[in-house]
Amino acid sequence: MPIHYLSCCLFLVLLSGCAGLKDFQSAREGNNLNFSRQGLSEFPEEAFLNPNLKVIRLYGNKIDSIPDRIGEFVNLEKLYLGKNNIRYLPKSISKLKKLKILSIQYNDLVEIPSSIGGMVNLEQLLLNNNKLKTLPKTIGDLKKLEVLELKYNGFEVLPDEIGECTELQFLKLNQNNILEIPYSLTNCRKLRELHLSGAGTILSLPEDLCTLRYFEVLEIDRIVTVPNCLMVLQTNRLSIIVR
Repeated sequence: MPIHYLSCCLFLVLLSGCAGLKDFQSAREGNNLNFSRQGLSEFPEEAFLNPNLKVIRLYGNKIDSIPDRIGEFVNLEKLYLGKNNIRYLPKSISKLKKLKILSIQYNDLVEIPSSIGGMVNLEQLLLNNNKLKTLPKTIGDLKKLEVLELKYNGFEVLPDEIGECTELQFLKLNQNNILEIPYSLTNCRKLRELHLSGAGTILSLPEDLCTLRYFEVLEIDRIVTVPNCLMVLQTNRLSIIVR
């Protein structure tokens, strides 16, 4: 019997006796691993016993950092890290080429590494309730990104490169300090919903938003001046929600 197999078996036996941690076998369903709400203070090393994991759920723990080894999960499609104490993400996260959903809501993130642009299949990026002020310009490399949620952060500006996310459909910017919406956003031709309530002292919107044929929901504050063409669309297909 191979030595590495015996080593893994021995590790699992030892792990089963660890107090306060869900049994590894019961936490694993096929290539899905769920260690949510287990009081973990570190990323579980036992996860690396299966490099073919497709889903990792670590919601509601006390994890403050993600190891560089995260890049070993080359088949990972969904990574849920919400409600932890994470401040930074390792550059190696760019190796998750198959990742479609990355949720890091309710953490202490102060920046996003520029290497995130390497996650070329990312469809949903959920960064609500962190301490972010900027996004790297490489956000524009996420050509398959459909959902971007940035609520309850400290954003003051958005990079012009956001307009290169040509598949973007849902953008939520509520509760930030944004001064203006970049004109490049009008290049996101598939944009369906734009949420700006409490997003900052935004006074006006790019008129070319009127050219977005799939635009359905616009959520704004009362101080925002809405282009007349959007008011016309409101009688047809656009719902303008004023808070």
